[in-house]
Amino acid sequence: MELVKRFEEATATTANTSISISLLVINKLYPIVQVKRVSTKYGPTVLLSLWDSNKKLIPLFLPKRYANVVSDMEKISSRSVYLNLVYKSICELTRSYLLAIDS
Repeated sequence: MELVKRFEEATATTANTSISISLLVINKLYPIVQVKRVSTKYGPTVLLSLWDSNKKLIPLFLPKRYANVVSDMEKISSRSVYLNLVYKSICELTRSYLLAIDS
C-alpha cells in the first residue's frame, strides 16, 4: 500500500501546476514532503512539494536566491529530516517574498 500512496503523490505533484508563494497563508507551517533541483527556462531552481491543510500536495518553485541554500535535499526527501516552509510576508522595499524554514 505504501508504494501505491507514493505513486499517487508523485502523480499529483506533477499533474498540478505550481502555485505562487503569494497564495500561501502568512505564518502557516507547510510541511515539506519533497525537494528537487530542477532546470527551468529561467535557470536552475528548487521545486518543493508541500502538504496543504487538505492533505494535498502543492508544488511550489522557490525564488532563485534560495536555490543554493537547499543543500541537504536527500535528507528532506528521505524524511530523515522534517522541515516546514513558512511564508513570512513581502518585503516592502524590494517586493520579494520572505520565507523561513521551521523544524
